[in-house]
Amino acid sequence: MVAPGTDPRELALRASAAQLGLVITAEQMPGVLRFSALAAQMAEQVMGLPLTPADEPATVFVPVAPQGAEA
Repeated sequence: MVAPGTDPRELALRASAAQLGLVITAEQMPGVLRFSALAAQMAEQVMGLPLTPADEPATVFVPVAPQGAEA
C-alpha cells in the first residue's frame, strides 16, 4: 500500500481535477481510483479490437430498449 498523497495515480487524478476546478475529497478518492482503474481496463479491451479501413464510427447513436422492456 502506498502512503496517502504519494500514489502517482492519485497525484495525476488530483492534478487533472484541479485543472477542471473539481475537488476530490479523501473519502471520495478510493472510489475515484477504483473507477479510474476500471475505465483503464475497459479502454484496453476496446483498444484491443481489430479495425480495418472499412470500419467507420457511427454518425448517429440510436438507443434501443432491451428486449422485454416497455417503451
